[in-house]
Amino acid sequence: MLTDMKKIVPLFGLGLLLLSTGCDKDFIEKQPANDLAAENFYKDEADAQRALNGAYHGLQKSGCYRLRLWTLDIMAGNSIVGAGGASDGLETQQLANFSTTTSNPGVADIWGTHYQTILAVNVVLERVPTISMDAAKRDIILGEARFLRALSYFNLVRLFGNVPLILTQQTTRESLNVPRSPVADVYRQIEQDLTAAEQVLPVTAAIVGHATQGAAKGLLTKVYLTQSKWAEAATKAQEVIGLGKYSLNSSFSANFDPNAENGSESLFEVQYAYDPNSNGFSGAAVCNMRSEFMAPRSSNITSGGGFGWNQPTAEFVSQFEAGDRRKALTVFSNGDQLGSYTYSANSSITGFNTRKFVVPLSSGVQTGFANDPLNTVVLRYADVLLMQAEALNEQGQTAAARTPLNQVRARAGLLPLTTASQTTLRDAIMKERRLELAFENGERWFDLIRSKDNSGQIRALSFLRSLGSPNDQYGVGRGNISEKYLLLPIPQNERDNNSAIDQNPGY
Repeated sequence: MLTDMKKIVPLFGLGLLLLSTGCDKDFIEKQPANDLAAENFYKDEADAQRALNGAYHGLQKSGCYRLRLWTLDIMAGNSIVGAGGASDGLETQQLANFSTTTSNPGVADIWGTHYQTILAVNVVLERVPTISMDAAKRDIILGEARFLRALSYFNLVRLFGNVPLILTQQTTRESLNVPRSPVADVYRQIEQDLTAAEQVLPVTAAIVGHATQGAAKGLLTKVYLTQSKWAEAATKAQEVIGLGKYSLNSSFSANFDPNAENGSESLFEVQYAYDPNSNGFSGAAVCNMRSEFMAPRSSNITSGGGFGWNQPTAEFVSQFEAGDRRKALTVFSNGDQLGSYTYSANSSITGFNTRKFVVPLSSGVQTGFANDPLNTVVLRYADVLLMQAEALNEQGQTAAARTPLNQVRARAGLLPLTTASQTTLRDAIMKERRLELAFENGERWFDLIRSKDNSGQIRALSFLRSLGSPNDQYGVGRGNISEKYLLLPIPQNERDNNSAIDQNPGY
């Protein structure tokens, strides 16, 4: 496991949390924030590693994988906010109702957190080459940094479109006024970073949880797929498969088991640990809080009782085929049991709650209020197989596309699909992605905004409008969706601080 200590080190005016690494996640210690000054840093290999670890910490924060990215599934129509209603999660309610404003704090959290990570990465890429250290280890650190920058920009460009492309350490006020770069330029840089990373990263990381060659190749597969570069995506997916390192876990649930993390199906996951010094509402925390947020409200199966967020819709639950083993592992339905707890449909507005990431007290895993140790899987082998299936099908290779698709279905306990129709298989692949990757880091939202249905319409528009206009049965304004909302607004506070940046259309 990755994290066994936290160290806060001020670098060039910004406090970057630097995580030491070890073999378990049992011990967390905070070092005083001012005991390492910038002029005393970047002296040796240990400093380089700590700086890189600081960049990894950005992925753990609420503006990234701890909270904001998984709430995108609520926008995508798989679920509703739920929770306590009224003003609880108001910023997420705005997103789900497609009434988002430029002052939405959740949007600002996403933007700010990702650029903090990019800043940390750029410092590593500029400073580490000056350190006298083993050249091979230096290359790996720089490769990991490029992977983290690519991942950060990939999230940003998909959510905001044109974004400032910052590739160097910003040292003056004037350098902060950076205009937005075209989407094509951002993708070009992402591809360059990942191509450079895959050439130097090891197949197996020396530090568990750090980026590997497979992670870079897998992310590059998704980057190509998002741009409809089907041949490149299929080739890169096959390279991941060809590494011979990855396989589907025999049980779907193992992907979300704190006792089975970083397993054979995982290409890359954000490492979390129970944090005895803080909970998930702290920016410095290294714990997750999905379990608390998604556990049925007031169920008391978690330390805080459960917040009841992210309640799956009846439409989503109806998509599971009879016998699909993933259903009971993904959602709580009436009568389902977890230890001595029996779920009641009265526990939520929709009659369902998300089960996938709940770490109950009965598991024996050390948890606390908004404080659970479950890693967030960013990229796994099932996703690679489904991407390969899509890339092959879009090139007219429908028979070949069925093979990886049916591998995923077989693990779910489902019969293989035999259709020879490209259009039928196109919809089947998207449905499989929806069910396999449900509630995982906005995957459904990203699929909806990047792809078109068989009539040529962007799926986000056709699907969300099909749920009811202007409101669906849960009183959510899905019908308000328009092309404007396919991108998030640039946060107004960022525009106030950066005179060179413009706004997305319609906001």
